[in-house]
Amino acid sequence: MLLLVPPFVAGVLYQPVMMLLDIPDLWKGWWIPPQIAGCLPRAVIPGTADIDKYGRDLHAPVGTAPATLQEHWRRGIRRSWGIEMWRLVFAVLPAALAGTMALTGLYITARPSSAQEAELFRGNILLTFSFCAGLGSAAVLWVYRSMLLYRRRVGESLPLTSAVDLARLLRKCQEAADGTIPLLELDRHVTRHTNRLGWFAAYGVDREQRRNALRPHIAGVQQALEREMSNALRDGPEAVPRLARLVATLLDRSVQGRWMGLLDEADLPEAPGDLVTAREGRHDRAVVLAGSVAAVLIVGAATAADLPASVVAPAALTALIGPAVMWGSEKLGTPRELHGAVRAGLGAPAAPPGPEPAGSTGEPPAPTPAP
Repeated sequence: MLLLVPPFVAGVLYQPVMMLLDIPDLWKGWWIPPQIAGCLPRAVIPGTADIDKYGRDLHAPVGTAPATLQEHWRRGIRRSWGIEMWRLVFAVLPAALAGTMALTGLYITARPSSAQEAELFRGNILLTFSFCAGLGSAAVLWVYRSMLLYRRRVGESLPLTSAVDLARLLRKCQEAADGTIPLLELDRHVTRHTNRLGWFAAYGVDREQRRNALRPHIAGVQQALEREMSNALRDGPEAVPRLARLVATLLDRSVQGRWMGLLDEADLPEAPGDLVTAREGRHDRAVVLAGSVAAVLIVGAATAADLPASVVAPAALTALIGPAVMWGSEKLGTPRELHGAVRAGLGAPAAPPGPEPAGSTGEPPAPTPAP
């Protein structure tokens, strides 16, 4: 059961640790000097002259005043850099440190450098192996929960960062129309923005009523972008200006704060479907993937350490089902069912059967001896 301790600690302490680290709100990018954000080279963000050029060449004019665009770009780039720096410092580095410690411990357990270490690990091999495997599982779960929080912050920050994203997307449209980049690279940038629109629909509005009204419109915008991108992949660079016109309209409307009217009704599909990025489906797949990766790593390390199957099987089963127990939805099974599967895999004794009523076995009762 020591295998469950590191993931359990990571799951319990994640929220308070993140709240403590977020007291200064480093992810908002306030610590980035405005002078740096205001003097960005064209390689980082297009200038207003570039936006005018894209409007002339792609017939996708942007009507927002240059001073307003510059202000939104300055604020957006600070928030974007703040979020990415937060992900590196508070999500990637702790998980990388825990994963390195886990792999190092498993390697030393399997291949000790001296006879003294071999004797030490031989007496506590199950304890050491379980702790290291659990530490690796905790690293995987830490990254998973951090990525969920990262998506939430990207979605909440889209009103600030959308002007930067859309300006870059306009530049990619120009490059694709000129043949500088392949259309598949433009497709990756379009998909990136549609994903962020989905995160905004999921996390960008607090009130449930407002969110329910926003989701169909955002889904229609996503599908309009995907439709024009599909047309470009079918017809070639000549169809890119139609996509650029939608991007320019999104840039204007997002700067104006018209999130319920990002595109005109004529540009939207007649029957908008679901969001391109469905929260629950991606959530469950990530949980299953995290458990599978942890189980594979445990089996591989145990094979290298030549551990018996009686030790490996419960540890691998716990790593496989543990993430679903802690963070899975009802689609993966109820917590009671998942806990029961873990207990069965760990060899937990079944509950003793209760007393059966008389005659329940189907056999006649024994005759009473005569007095």
